[in-house]
Amino acid sequence: MLLDLGNPLFWLSAFVAITLTGISKSGFAAGGGALAVPLLALWLPVSQSVFLMLPILLMMDVKTIQYYRHHTNWAILSNLLPAALVGIIIGGIFLNRLDDQVLRLVLGILCIVFALWQNLAPVLGSIPGGAYIWGTISGFTSTVIHAGGPPISMYLIAINLPKMVWLATSGVFFGVVNLTKLVPYIASGEWQFTTVYYSIILFPIAIFGTWAGKKIQGHISQSQFVNWCRYLLLASGIVLIFKAF
Repeated sequence: MLLDLGNPLFWLSAFVAITLTGISKSGFAAGGGALAVPLLALWLPVSQSVFLMLPILLMMDVKTIQYYRHHTNWAILSNLLPAALVGIIIGGIFLNRLDDQVLRLVLGILCIVFALWQNLAPVLGSIPGGAYIWGTISGFTSTVIHAGGPPISMYLIAINLPKMVWLATSGVFFGVVNLTKLVPYIASGEWQFTTVYYSIILFPIAIFGTWAGKKIQGHISQSQFVNWCRYLLLASGIVLIFKAF
């Protein structure tokens, strides 16, 4: 992966994407990659954006679990994690086998759908076998494009978890999922040393984002933050679809 490190637009996109991802993970229990990958994919191939984000997401998971681990609901995780493993295996099969233009198009469509998903979440999340269905989908979309947050949130919204339990349970879920994703990512043979190097350079932004999420989660409404993330997802999705064509 070759980056123009002198391009201020890349660094601006990276700072916004990673900061909001950290805030969303530690402040609002969102997976986060659904926001970061589209912004980074404006400057990088989608596949390299995905590889770049994994170490960063793992760093965020460690901090989020550290903040909230005592509130974890292990009974819910016992259903979600086996299903997510199935999704990760399926996602690993498709990893780096799709054309980059196709990925941009699919990612753009998913961004728009996720941006407009608010009214769909309670309905879709409450379908029978929701833990297994959305756990599997989350594992798959997390592996392919780090977009595991919206699917799992549909289920967690439907079961009405208290805020702190949601933060802790989601944090452990994505920590395990992202750690497991190391296997297909390494096996793909496409994960380059330079990609890891750039991820490490961006670690301070990840730490700042998760710290900020913990600080602000009690001071602004979740609906306000989620709305801004939706607007950014919607804009990113539109741009990605145009770039795909």
